[in-house]
Amino acid sequence: METTLTLRKLINRRVMQQWLQALAGALHGAYVALEDGDGRLLAQVGSDLAPTETAARYPLSYGEHLYGHLLVRAGEAEPVIHFAVQSLLNLLAAALENRSLAQETLERYREINLLYNIGETINTSLDPQQIPGLVRDEATRIINADFGVVLLLEQQRAPALRSSFGDEALVDEALTLIASSIQAILQDGKPRIISSAQFDRATDTTISSVLCAPLKTRSRVLGVVLLGRCLGRDIFTAGDEKLLTTLAAQAAIAVENARLFADLRQQRDEIAAMKTYMDNIFASIASGVMTTDNADAITTLNRAACAILNVEEAQVLGQPCASALPGIGALMLPLMQEVKDNDRVVQKEINTELPGRGPVYLRLHLSQLKDNHAQRTGIAIVLDDLTETRRLEKRVQLIEKTFKQYVVPSVVEQLLSNPDQVRLGGVRREITVLFADIRGFTAFSERTDPERLVEVLNSYLTLAADAVLSEEGTLDKFMGDAVMAIFNAPLEQRDHTLRAVRAALAIRESIRRLHEQLDPAYHLNFGIGITTGTSVVGNIGSTEIRNYTAIGDSVNLAFRFQSHAGPGQIFLNELAYARVQPWVKAVVRGPIQVKGHSEPDIVYEVMGLK
Repeated sequence: METTLTLRKLINRRVMQQWLQALAGALHGAYVALEDGDGRLLAQVGSDLAPTETAARYPLSYGEHLYGHLLVRAGEAEPVIHFAVQSLLNLLAAALENRSLAQETLERYREINLLYNIGETINTSLDPQQIPGLVRDEATRIINADFGVVLLLEQQRAPALRSSFGDEALVDEALTLIASSIQAILQDGKPRIISSAQFDRATDTTISSVLCAPLKTRSRVLGVVLLGRCLGRDIFTAGDEKLLTTLAAQAAIAVENARLFADLRQQRDEIAAMKTYMDNIFASIASGVMTTDNADAITTLNRAACAILNVEEAQVLGQPCASALPGIGALMLPLMQEVKDNDRVVQKEINTELPGRGPVYLRLHLSQLKDNHAQRTGIAIVLDDLTETRRLEKRVQLIEKTFKQYVVPSVVEQLLSNPDQVRLGGVRREITVLFADIRGFTAFSERTDPERLVEVLNSYLTLAADAVLSEEGTLDKFMGDAVMAIFNAPLEQRDHTLRAVRAALAIRESIRRLHEQLDPAYHLNFGIGITTGTSVVGNIGSTEIRNYTAIGDSVNLAFRFQSHAGPGQIFLNELAYARVQPWVKAVVRGPIQVKGHSEPDIVYEVMGLK
C-alpha cells in the first residue's frame, strides 16, 4: 500500500461534497467536514461551529494507514455517524482497490510492451546464427541471472550450445547437473524452475537455481533457454518463468522463420537461372506488383505500385490499363501484347513522365498469369523504381567529369562516396589560391626550338601539378607557362592555407632537383603568389561548356602577387600569413600597389617551414 496516498488523491472532491451534504442533511444541518491525513481541511458543510462547540474527530483508517478524519459537531447521533464512517471507509476501500487494479494493469501493460519490443528485436533478424545471441541478450535484460545458455536441437536431435554468457565453468556444470531436466523439457515442452535439491546429483556447487524454458513452436521443440543464479541470490520466481517462457516462444518463431528463410534462400541459389514465382516474390519485396486480366483491366496492385505510379488503388481497380495509368499505361500495351503473343517474360526500362511525380525511370517485368489448367488469366507486372538510382548515376558522372581532371583520385572517391559534399554551381566560401608563373619564359621561348620548348614547359608544369595534387589541392587551369590551383574546394580542408604553402615549397624544391639534371640553358623558375580570402567557387561558364573554378578579389590578388614575385619567391597576403604564422618562416617585403586596390597590400615572403 502506498503510504503517500491521501483522501485528496483517492476520492473525487465532488463526491466528497455530495457525501458530506447527505450526512449533514441526516444530522439536520449539523457541521460536518473531512480532514486529510496531513491535517488539511478538504471540505465542510452545515452550520459553522459556535465558539462554545467542538467537533468530534473520527479516524478514517484502512489497514495500518490513516488517510484522514471525519469531523462532526460533538453530541450528534452516534449511530448515524458510525454508519457514515463505515460508508466512507467503503468508498475508500473501493478507491484503493481501483488504484491497485490500475497499477496492476499498468505493470501488465509494461510487461506486454517490453515483450513486444523484445519480440520485434528478435524477429527482425533472419540470420539463424545471430538469433541465439539476441535471445541470450534479451533474456538477461528482463531477468537477472549470473549465467545462461541457449541450446538448439541439431539435425541429429542432440542439443548443441549456440550462445552463452557468464562463467563457462558454471555453464558446463549446470548442463551436467540438470541434463535429465533438459531432456524432459525437450520431450514435454514445459518450463521448469530447478533448485539445487532437484539437481541430478548431490554436489558442492555454487549454483542455487536454474530456470529453463523451451524454444517451442506449435509443432515442435527447437531447443532450450537456460538461466542460472548462484548462492546468495533469490531463487527464480513464477513471474520469471512466465517472462522467459513468453520470450522463448517468440524466439522459437524467429528461429523457425530464420531457418525457413535460409532454406528458401538456398533453393533460390540453386535455381537462380529460373524465375519461379517464389523467386519473383523474394526479389521484388520492395517492388510494385500489378496484375491485369485478359482484357488488360487492372485487377490488383500493391501499395508499392500505388506509390510508384502515384495512383489510388480504389480509383484504378477494374479500369483499363491504358486509361487508368496516364504516362505509362499506353507504353505498357505493346509490351503486354508481346507477352501474350510469345508467352515469355518481357523486361523493359522506361523513361517517362508521371502526373504528380515528373520524370521517372521504371524497370518493368511482365509475365503471363495462368490458372491450374495452364489457361491464361492475365499478366503480372513488376515495377522497380530506378528514378533515384539514375539521378544519382548522372550526378556521379557529372562529378567525375567535373573533378577527375583537377584533383587526385582520393578526392574524387570522397566526393563520389558523399556527393552532397559538393554543390555544383556557385557557392561562396573561403579558399586559398596559388598562382605560379615561370619567370623569363618569353625570352627562353624565343631562343628554343618549339618541340624542345614544349618538352621543357611540360616538365616544369608537371612538377607544379604534382606538388599541388600531393597536398590534395584542385588544379584550376594551366595558362601558358602558369598554373592556378585552389585549396578548400570542392572538399573542406581545415589547413588549406598551410597546404598551399607546402605545395609552393615543394615546387621550389622539385625545381632545385630538376636543375641538377638539366643543362643550365634550361634552368627556369617560378614566381608564386598565394592568397587566402572569400571567393565564389563552382561551375562557371555556359550550359554546354563549364569549368570548375573560383572567382573573386583574392583570386585576382594571387595573380598580382605572383607577377611581383621573382624567380623562386613565394609571396603571401596578410590573411594567408596569419593562417600559417605558427608553422612558416616569412619576412615582410613591404607594401606593394596592385591594380584594382586603392591601398597598397602588405606582402610576406615565405622562407621555409619552422
